[in-house]
Amino acid sequence: MSALSDRLLENLSDGVGFWELKRRLTYNGVLGLVCGYHAIRGDSLLLRWSDPDNLTAFLSFVIVANVVYCAAYVPDQAIQLTPYREGWKRWRWLLLSFGTFFASLLAHAALAGFKSP
Repeated sequence: MSALSDRLLENLSDGVGFWELKRRLTYNGVLGLVCGYHAIRGDSLLLRWSDPDNLTAFLSFVIVANVVYCAAYVPDQAIQLTPYREGWKRWRWLLLSFGTFFASLLAHAALAGFKSP
């Protein structure tokens, strides 16, 4: 293998090690808290799963939220190819924090948009 492919493999392995499991669980946990807030308030039709359309829409949001989480790999991998790699590894938690905050705002807005009549 070439030096570039070795570097790409190393960067990808490092990225998966950082982004997966613990941090994905944290991200999904925060989004779960937003859903729990709306479920307790009982103000979101999307969380009333007696209607199969609501459940389908909710599961679609869950899938989209996890696909959006994967978007963090793009800047992570791009920055790891630069000379700033070591500094980035110390600060990429900021991308996780910003992404989680932004996703929670989107989830809140989406759930608040499906108000009960």
